[in-house]
Amino acid sequence: MMLIGEQLKERRLEKGLTVEDIQSATKIQARHIQAIERNDFSLIPGNFYVRAFIREYAQAVGLDPHHLIDEHKTELPETLSTDTRDFTTLKRSRTRTKVKDKSPFQMLLPTIFVLLLLFLIGFIIYEFVLTSDDAAPTTPVGDNSSSVGEEVSIPSGNDDSETTDEAPPTDSDATDESPSDEGGSEVPETPEPVLELKDYQSNASVYHYVTEADEITLTVDTTNQNWLQIEDGSGQSLYEQMLTTSNGPVEIDLTGVDFTYLRFGEPGVISIEINGETVGFSDEMNMSSVQEVWIYFNDAYEPDQA
Repeated sequence: MMLIGEQLKERRLEKGLTVEDIQSATKIQARHIQAIERNDFSLIPGNFYVRAFIREYAQAVGLDPHHLIDEHKTELPETLSTDTRDFTTLKRSRTRTKVKDKSPFQMLLPTIFVLLLLFLIGFIIYEFVLTSDDAAPTTPVGDNSSSVGEEVSIPSGNDDSETTDEAPPTDSDATDESPSDEGGSEVPETPEPVLELKDYQSNASVYHYVTEADEITLTVDTTNQNWLQIEDGSGQSLYEQMLTTSNGPVEIDLTGVDFTYLRFGEPGVISIEINGETVGFSDEMNMSSVQEVWIYFNDAYEPDQA
């Protein structure tokens, strides 16, 4: 009986397809496709990628992925409970995110909302000031000549101090009574980003990062040295080499990416940040073991992934 990689390769050749054809149809890297055909799954990052890539490959060559995986399940590495993500669902989520990013109207919605809110607040303040001016009583100015020679009577028994005119309001009084403070013009604050550890087991961590920032930057640094591997959601390698104090920190632009995968050793001397926010490790983490980290961004995270 042929191994699963040999069966996929034979089917590909029967259909007259090349490795590049499979890469174009599935967006899987050619080196990963060749590794699957050799049944060398050690080159594929994360056990859940093995099954996900095989499903995509099988569909591309017209095989039933569920039947194929069930038939060869003893050949495949076991997956963690954190690795039950459906690769096809993630790819659809990634497509939806990119479509949203390309819509100019949706990008302008927050700005339009703020401008409308400022206009409404300004209109309310203007109406309030106009209403206050109309309701203010006016003091008629009499003819000065009519008051000449008139006597001013002082009620008996009252102190002279009680007959003096009230002092005019000071600038501070006028400021206190100003209606400009009514209905303040505060602009809604942007929600603070949230980074949360969703699950940790068997040296694998899953995080969810929620932010409204236009850009997402991953920063990794070390106080000693670490072998570091970074990939995006499609398996594209973004960094793969020894990180030391001389070539660190390394910064990776993850704008528009659904999630990122990191694999590294010596976790006790490495630090990871997303937009300046530290990725805190689990208290259960074994600091002498190789660690795997998945960080999902915004809507790309689904509860059944933890």
